[in-house]
Amino acid sequence: MSERQEATRERLLAATLEVLGSRGVAQTTSREIATAAGANLQAITYHFGSKDELVGQALVHAVRTWIEPARTALTGIAGDPLSGLLGTVSALQQALEQAHEHFPTYIEALATASRNETVRAPIVALLAELRGALAASIRELRDAGLIAAWVEPEPMASLIVAAGDGFVLHSTLDPDGYAAAPTLGQVVQLLLAAAVPPGDA
Repeated sequence: MSERQEATRERLLAATLEVLGSRGVAQTTSREIATAAGANLQAITYHFGSKDELVGQALVHAVRTWIEPARTALTGIAGDPLSGLLGTVSALQQALEQAHEHFPTYIEALATASRNETVRAPIVALLAELRGALAASIRELRDAGLIAAWVEPEPMASLIVAAGDGFVLHSTLDPDGYAAAPTLGQVVQLLLAAAVPPGDA
């Protein structure tokens, strides 16, 4: 792919997120995306095959950009799982604060994904990747004795990711009622509190 083609592709992705943010998934049209990107309609078909595929890739690209700092922190501190967890929380806090304006688009994407396989498949894959990295980190914490042996990494990772989606939803409705730092701090405290086996607290 030439630099010019790559630039057009990137403009289409950025324009899609811009239009989605103001129009929503259901109301976004190919013509609006092309106009915002300074491209023609054929460019969407050439680079992505269809508008739905472009929307799906744009959403996944954006979400991956938002969570990449946290995913990197999860996998980047070998042999020190507690520091990795704290680094992840810090990175995720920054990502959430920077991405707040895009939360409505993410929420709508999740709703759309249940009815649109083109959007659903890449988002499911991305969330599975995040859960896998988080589960691996939780397993390291458990194996190091920092949290209790009864904690199951995969279900706990699923719970944390689902709670994150809930945070996104509620902070979109009430931005002043949900702050990233104290909320994520409570997640860490709950995990570390799990070092006390049930019945011994």
